[in-house]
Amino acid sequence: MIKDYVRKYYLEQDRNCAETVFLAANEALGLGLPEESAKLISAFGGGMGCGSICGALAGSMAILGQCRVQGRAHATEGFKEQCAALKEVFEKRLGSILCKDLKDQCFTEQERCLATVTAAAEVLEAFLKGSEETELPPLTAADIKRVKGLGFLHQKGTRCFNGRILTRNGKITAAESQCLTEAAEKFGSGEIAMTTRLTLEVQGIPYENIEPFRQYVAKVGLETGGTGSKVRPVVSCKGTTCQYGLCDTFALSNRIHELFYRGYHDVLLPHKFKIAVGGCPNNCVKPDLNDFGIVGQRIPVVDNDKCRGCKKCAVEENCPIHVAHVENGKLNIPAERCNHCGRCVGKCPFQAVEESRYGYKIYLGGRWGKKVAQGRAMTKVFTSEEEVIAVLEKAILLFRDQGITGERFADTVARLGFENVETQLLDNALLERKAEILGAEKHLVGGATC
Repeated sequence: MIKDYVRKYYLEQDRNCAETVFLAANEALGLGLPEESAKLISAFGGGMGCGSICGALAGSMAILGQCRVQGRAHATEGFKEQCAALKEVFEKRLGSILCKDLKDQCFTEQERCLATVTAAAEVLEAFLKGSEETELPPLTAADIKRVKGLGFLHQKGTRCFNGRILTRNGKITAAESQCLTEAAEKFGSGEIAMTTRLTLEVQGIPYENIEPFRQYVAKVGLETGGTGSKVRPVVSCKGTTCQYGLCDTFALSNRIHELFYRGYHDVLLPHKFKIAVGGCPNNCVKPDLNDFGIVGQRIPVVDNDKCRGCKKCAVEENCPIHVAHVENGKLNIPAERCNHCGRCVGKCPFQAVEESRYGYKIYLGGRWGKKVAQGRAMTKVFTSEEEVIAVLEKAILLFRDQGITGERFADTVARLGFENVETQLLDNALLERKAEILGAEKHLVGGATC
């Protein structure tokens, strides 16, 4: 195939785009043209040196002439129409015939316009095989699977995909937003959708535009991904800035993202593993419906020596779940019913509830979808990020080590027993076996389909 020779001429021999298509086609098709003849097309590289008509298209036209002209162009019936048709197919596939437009889309410092030249070679080969074959070949299951691993989800019945852009807890900068808008217009349908897990999906990206799209958004540090039977990008609420936030959710989720989405990116699991960080018990991001959920806590400490047993208790009035009550002349906040939102702290005019302890509640085995399971809270309230990070890593290791391929973490917890799982997560045996667990060859085909 012509494209198989593109890298040889374009990168290894440092040919320009026009020369590369000409020489690659000459070798692939066995035309027998002397290599010196590439000089005839050299001046068309770089859009004739001024960003005009793409040199790869010019090289394609030269090969079309060599293959189709019989004696003279004017004496070759239909040749003018063939040239126009090749130009149309090229423009439809690549989005433009102008060098300056295509460089904006596809140029990288490392490979220059390799993606454009390769696509031009594919267009030329398909065109030369006959007009009935100028349509691109159907996508194979392997094609679809490969790009799904890069974060591109197939739009059924088409050659198009939705490209999933990773965000930092739903946040992107103005510069990133501008780049993404441009990329959606250049390579996709011009539409961007938001997902329930705070990622963005650029709609309608043709298969051939996937690599140029990824290269374009990478200029501002954006990347695609977030699919497969792996740790998924973490989501969090706006607890860092919210009036009810009890912990820095952005900082914690960023740390988790680096440690376990990036750090464990090549670790295969039985199924996808979702993590959510909530800043308070309002549960806005539903941590208890994730495989691993974290919720900020503020545990009130009652000083009954200062409690005066008021008939109209300010703490009672400020308890949003109505578990705080004055009983037998003293304030009582049942530990097993308090959700540790902390809103009662500082409300007593006699300073009976001035002290509190901050911490984190961890939920295990939540899920949402065809089957729903509410995660169960671990009995301990953790008091440091380090403890939370350690428990999370042990949960991932346990899932990889003891999970059955295809099952969700909720199923693993149910099968092993919550108490058994909790005991293991509070112990360090899993961390001591970390190298062994990560090195095991298992879950080569996980259960995640998206």
